[in-house]
Formats: sequence, structure tokens, C-alpha cells
Amino acid sequence: MGIAGGGVGTAGEISIRPATARDAEAVGYLLADAAGPLAAPIWGGGSIERTRERYAGMFACWGGSDHHFVACEDERVVGVIAHMADRTDPWQSLRASLATMRVYGLFGLLALSWRMRHMVSAEPAFVRNSYSVWNLAVEEAQRRRGIGSELLAHAHAGAREAGALTVGLEVLIGNTAAIRFYEHAGYKERRRRESAGLREMTGAAGLIYMARAVRDDDQTAARVSSR
Repeated sequence: MGIAGGGVGTAGEISIRPATARDAEAVGYLLADAAGPLAAPIWGGGSIERTRERYAGMFACWGGSDHHFVACEDERVVGVIAHMADRTDPWQSLRASLATMRVYGLFGLLALSWRMRHMVSAEPAFVRNSYSVWNLAVEEAQRRRGIGSELLAHAHAGAREAGALTVGLEVLIGNTAAIRFYEHAGYKERRRRESAGLREMTGAAGLIYMARAVRDDDQTAARVSSR
């Protein structure tokens, strides 16, 4: 799922590199804080602090991720994004499952699975030559400096290298800040899916799948840099 971060503005000396297990605490806190209404009710059992700890713990157990990248300023992590050509990579899925089991334990994992039953994906069942973006988050104090735009541009470069035709992501229905951010980057709504259970648990009505054509990169980059 895509999470709003960054925005328009000017970033300073920002570097983007692959995330490692050493980034677990920073990444865990970024993702927990940015996930908003989804994080605590589903992943933390109602506690944002527990959510942060569990996100960090899973990322540390995972050993980092080949698909997560962090934005750093003076070596301090201020943003994160994940992107890849195939979100169903079996090796990554196995690592994630083992990390989740280790952090939550058997009974905690069963409780998580029960809460996750209300999560619905708006992504179409088959998207030809598409590239996926998710877990985009920027530290709250560093937003509106263009860091989110730089992270998104990093994902678009990965899509071009992968030969993808489109880039897609999911965002919560009602998250107007995120939706506007992605629309400014050239994304358009393709499908939405609501969930009464998700609304009852988190207040979020469901998810929207947004996509953009990879060939739009040059025009969008020019538009973002002109703001």
C-alpha cells in the first residue's frame, strides 16, 4: 500500500540507498507513524508504541529487504520506500512470514491473521507489465521538502530498468493528502474496493489502486521540479 510522504518542495543533501537490518528501528517507526489508522488496530493490537516495536522487530528479523530503500540526510534515515517488479517473490514472502512469526509468536500471529481478514486489495487481479510501489513514508518534520518525490522518482527509475509499462500503488480511501501527492506525480485512480470490516476496525473505508504509465516519467519530473 502506498503511504503519503514528502510532497512538493526542495530537498537538501538527500541520498537514497538500500535499507539494511541496521535501519530497522528508523524504518519501523516511519512505517508505523505513516500508516495512520491502519497500523495500531491491525498490527499493534491498538497500541502505536507496540506497532513501532513490532515493525522494527520484523524488519530486523527480515535482515533488511532487497526492495526497501531509505532516504538519508547526514546519514540519518528520514524516509523509506519499497518497490519491485513482482510483489509475489516467494523468497521475500517466506522471509517476511518467518520474521512475522518470530516477532508475534504463534498465538500473536493467529490474532494478526484474524485482524487482517478485513484487509482488501483494490489492485486488479492481473496487471500487465506493472511495477509496484508501497511503504512510502517520510518523517513528519521533514515533509514538504521533496523527499517523498525523490523516493518516488527512485521507484520510477526502477520501473524503467525493469521494463515495466505501468507503476501501481494502493492508498487508503479518504487519505486526501496522499491521493493529491500521487495525482501530482501522474497517478490516476483505476479501481477502489471498500470493506465494512476495515471501516469498523480502523475508520478507513477501503483502498484505492492508482497507476501511472512509465512513459510519463519525463513530463512528471519536469512538473514536480517546477513547483
